[in-house]
Amino acid sequence: MEIGIKELLKTYKSKEAGLKALERHKSIFPIKPSSNLAGIVGDLMGDGHLQGKPYLRLDYTSKSKKELKRFEKIFFDVFKVKGKIRKCTTNKYGTFNYGVNCKPIARALYLFGVPTGAKVLKKFLIPKWILSNKVFFASFVRRLFDCEGTIDMKSKYIEIQMYKNTKIIEDGIDFFQEIKENLDKYFNIKSTNPFLDNARSHRKDGIKTRPVRLKIKKKDSLKNFAHYINFDTLYKKERLDFILKE
Repeated sequence: MEIGIKELLKTYKSKEAGLKALERHKSIFPIKPSSNLAGIVGDLMGDGHLQGKPYLRLDYTSKSKKELKRFEKIFFDVFKVKGKIRKCTTNKYGTFNYGVNCKPIARALYLFGVPTGAKVLKKFLIPKWILSNKVFFASFVRRLFDCEGTIDMKSKYIEIQMYKNTKIIEDGIDFFQEIKENLDKYFNIKSTNPFLDNARSHRKDGIKTRPVRLKIKKKDSLKNFAHYINFDTLYKKERLDFILKE
């Protein structure tokens, strides 16, 4: 799939309003699927956030400004637009946000399958255009694991977990099942079945959430992960290298 002016105009109330809004950015369309775009989708499903209407903007969050610069470069390569880094004031973890205020691009990202709003409350799966391409899927999974994955040094496994509203927990399981099946299909990486943690989390709004988890434990599968996917974050890459040498 690709997103052009024609597809984007359908997201506006009128063709005239759409053409006016797209005037400054029409040179970047059509936007075609790519490894970089798949990685951006992974980032936004992980540590990012796409706001829906009426705001139509995005943030990518990290403690590392170097990581935000990496995101900035990839984002500019795809969309030819730059955002700004600002300190995150909504938490006490010392994180920064890379924010982009561009409604046409936000609309395009939504059409490419990025969920809007709080991901823990939304139903979504991996976009089909990513699942159907080995290279795109590798880029997507690399970024998602970079955001949400951990390496257990003692028990020697990679794990990814994401919280989901208990009312739509099956959606989270389906999402992880897609990861499991395609890691095996494309790279012969065997993982556990998605499973639920006993932990519970209560949001300020009273909604209950639980983490969905998946682990890669077999040595051959860890080697295949390191070879075909790996991490961009240096300390995670070093930890994976360390457990493979043990």
